[in-house]
Amino acid sequence: MESYCLFCKSGQEGFVIDYLARRGYAAFSPLAVRSKPDAGGVRKTKARLLPGYVFFDAEAVPDWDTIRRCSGVLKTLRYEDGTGALRGEDLAFVEWLKRYEGLVDVSQVVKVGTKIAFVGGPLVGMEAKVMKVNKGRKLVQIALGDGEAMFRNIWCSIEYIEGNADLDMLHQTSEKI
Repeated sequence: MESYCLFCKSGQEGFVIDYLARRGYAAFSPLAVRSKPDAGGVRKTKARLLPGYVFFDAEAVPDWDTIRRCSGVLKTLRYEDGTGALRGEDLAFVEWLKRYEGLVDVSQVVKVGTKIAFVGGPLVGMEAKVMKVNKGRKLVQIALGDGEAMFRNIWCSIEYIEGNADLDMLHQTSEKI
């Protein structure tokens, strides 16, 4: 079984997923839980983690002609060498998304000096680097791949918690998530 990625018209991800499902492909477009302020405080909503991207699996070479006929599909993503099956860090990223059924929930963090450490949620143990932290929006930008990776970074929600964790362990966790 190989995994592939399509770039679609923004807002058409659900339509493309349904189109692929009718043709026998297991497809998804990852979602992320986001905190949104409203009149009653802060509520959690779901938003596309990677707007416009749909991932799917195929046991054999996909029927690209049929897939390209879907009006929501803009292009099939391919590497410079022309191959379309995801590999390396991209494949690892998609497998990580599948472990969470395509939904990246809020990760819990604690402050360790000037850094943060992930102590709960999907980002614990993930091989990636924190690039930016937006404290106001409670978001963290994670760098995923190298120069060949299709997906270089994502924004995930975080919530700060207070805890009495072992600072040595947290320091190690803050270096590499």
